[in-house]
Amino acid sequence: MNTPNWMDVFNNSYDPMGLTSAAQNAQSNRQQIAQYAVAQAANYYSAGKNTQAIAAFKRATALDPNNTTANNYLGQIYMAQGDNANAIKSYQQLVRIQSNPATKDTSTNAPTLEAATISLANAYLQAKQYDQSEKQFLAAAKLNPKDPVPVYTLGQQYLSQGKNSQAMAMFQKTLKISPNDGNVYYAMGSAYNAEGKYSDAVTALKKSMLLKPNFPSSNYELGVAYNGLGDSQGVQQQLAILQGSNGDTSLASQLGAIIKPQMSNIDYTNTANTFLANAGPGTPLWAVDTASYTALAAKNSSVTVSAVIQFSSDMDISDITNVANWSISRGNTPGSGFYNYSMPVSGKEATVPATPVSVSYNAQTQEATVNFRLNQNSTGDATIDTSHIVFTFNGKDAAGQSMDQKANSIDGNATAGFGTINSYG
Repeated sequence: MNTPNWMDVFNNSYDPMGLTSAAQNAQSNRQQIAQYAVAQAANYYSAGKNTQAIAAFKRATALDPNNTTANNYLGQIYMAQGDNANAIKSYQQLVRIQSNPATKDTSTNAPTLEAATISLANAYLQAKQYDQSEKQFLAAAKLNPKDPVPVYTLGQQYLSQGKNSQAMAMFQKTLKISPNDGNVYYAMGSAYNAEGKYSDAVTALKKSMLLKPNFPSSNYELGVAYNGLGDSQGVQQQLAILQGSNGDTSLASQLGAIIKPQMSNIDYTNTANTFLANAGPGTPLWAVDTASYTALAAKNSSVTVSAVIQFSSDMDISDITNVANWSISRGNTPGSGFYNYSMPVSGKEATVPATPVSVSYNAQTQEATVNFRLNQNSTGDATIDTSHIVFTFNGKDAAGQSMDQKANSIDGNATAGFGTINSYG
C-alpha cells in the first residue's frame, strides 16, 4: 500500500475516495437549498408575512451563513420592526462577508461593502448607539469618498445630538460632493437654526427651496428662522404654505406651536365692543360709550366699557383673563403714536385705570373682551383721545408661547399689534 505524501493530502491533490468532491457537492447542495429558502422568504416578504419571511431567511443563513440576500433582508425586516439588536447582528454578518475576499459576493444584486457598512451604521443609529454608528459612517465614507450619503447622514446624527458645529462640518463636506442638492442646504439651514444663526439659516433655506421646490421641511425651518428674527410676516407666509394643498399639516402645527402670539386688531364688528376706540383728541367722554352715548353725560358718572381685541393664536384662558397681565396706558412712542398728538393735556382730560376691571375670552374667535371703567368729571365735560389709548397684554397662548414683544399692544389707531410701551403715570 502506498503511503500518501502529506503535502498531497494538504493540497487536496490526493483524494482516492473522493471526499473533497463529496464535500464540495454537499456544500453546493446546501447553497441550493438555501437559495430555495430565500425564494420562499421573498414570497412571504412580498405578501407582508414578515414572521414567515424571517423564519425562511434564517433557514437560508443556517444552510449558507454567507448568503448576502438573506442577511440583507433580515436586517431590513428587523429594522422595520424596531428589533435593533437582531438588525445589527444581520448587518454585522453582511459586512463580514463583503469585507472578506474569500466570501465576498460580487454578483450584481449583492450589496457592496459600502452599502452594507451604511446599513450597519443606520442600525446602530436607530439603536442610539452613536459611537458605533459614527464609526461605521466614517468607514463608509472612507470606502467611497464621492458618496454623499454617509457624511450627510452622520451630519444629521450630530445635529440630533446637539453637536451643531460637527453637523455643519459634515454638511459642508456633503456640499462639496453634491453642490446642487437642496437637501444639503436644508440641513445647513437646520444647523444654523439650532445655533441661533437665523440670518444664515434664511439664506441656506431659500437656496434649498430654489433647488428643491415643494419641500415642506424647508418651509418649516424657514418659518423657524423668521420667528427667531422676529419677522412675523415671514413666519405667517411659511405657515400659510404649510397649511396649503402642497404643504404638511403636521409641520404646520409644529410651526404654529412656536410662533409667538400677537394682537391682531380691535374688533369693532363685535357687538360686545362698546368702546369707541378710534376717536381722536378732544372727543367728549360721553361719546365713547357706544352702548348708550348718554350714560357718561351726567356729572361724576361712571361706566364700564369694553374693547374686544383679536389675537393671532388661541390664548391660555387663565393667563388672558388675569387682569394683572394687562395694562391700559396713553400712547407715548412713535410706534403707538402720541396721546393727544403730544399737545398738552388739559385738566379736563379723562383718566383711564391702568388695570381692567375684568377680562373674558372666547376661544372660538380668539378674542378677549377687556372691561374697564371710565369716570366723568365733576363738570361733565371730560375729553379723551381714544385712538391713542393703548391696551397691552403680557401673557402666554395655549401652547405656552409668550407674547411677541413687537406685537403685544394695540390702540384704536392701529391696524395690527405693536411693541410694548411705557404706561403713563
